[in-house]
Amino acid sequence: MNDKNIRVNTVTLAYFSGTGCTEKIVDCFENQFITLGIKVNRINIGAGSTGAVEETDLLMIFSPVYAFRLTSPVEAWIKNVPEVNNTPAVIVSVSGGGEVSPNTACRVSCKRLLKRKGYDVIYEKMMVMPSNFAAQTEEQLAFRLINIIPQKTQQIIQDILSGKKNITHPKLQDRIYASIGKMEHLGARFFGWSICVSKECNQCGLCMTQCPAKNIQMKNGLPEFGFQCIYACPQKALSPKLLKFVVLKDGFDLEAMSQMAYAYEPEVELQSTEDSLWKGVMDYLKEREF
Repeated sequence: MNDKNIRVNTVTLAYFSGTGCTEKIVDCFENQFITLGIKVNRINIGAGSTGAVEETDLLMIFSPVYAFRLTSPVEAWIKNVPEVNNTPAVIVSVSGGGEVSPNTACRVSCKRLLKRKGYDVIYEKMMVMPSNFAAQTEEQLAFRLINIIPQKTQQIIQDILSGKKNITHPKLQDRIYASIGKMEHLGARFFGWSICVSKECNQCGLCMTQCPAKNIQMKNGLPEFGFQCIYACPQKALSPKLLKFVVLKDGFDLEAMSQMAYAYEPEVELQSTEDSLWKGVMDYLKEREF
């Protein structure tokens, strides 16, 4: 469905990013909006975020997908935003698997919260980044996902400014998964509490300063955890007692991956895969070849 173009002089980009994937996408949106002459207000959702939003023509929410829904800090932040009168809003979710079941209902809760605050949700989209959970993205796919960010961003901005609406209607089963995921959000605290610190820890405090949710405290020179914050440790000194399979054995370094991606020469065509685990990723890359 296409409506008339919307006029945007100021856009607010509000986001939560754990391993940096969502933040990298937000960086690209910010740069492209500035190039278009649109003023950008940027809000990093985390500890201390109040929900305060300056007057804006468009609110965009960015969040990783965790347990079939957007992160709990994002949901909490939306609950605290002031009420408005029909301000347009966009939700961009970020996952390692794409727009596939059971993730298709991940934005439902936040859409509902925004509507209660008076926002008009006009567009929603899933963007895909290399997986940092349980399964390592094959190198070729990871590089393609990083390099396609500017083109995907450009298309989304073009859709929004031209008045194109994109609202999904997830199946009931995925809505149920998203509801169950709320309990999994609470379970993240237990995962965090189970993180062990090995003798490799040099007490640098980097994990504490970089944690976006500010859930790490230094006690007796060693970190004590609230939520999952493992990949930031340069000494590889952190490991969980619970759900060890969800942590990639080779770690996750987005910066190093990005540097390699920029030097990557893409193949003419994507290699097909019969692995259903990556179907959503392949569909995302093939959705629109730029």
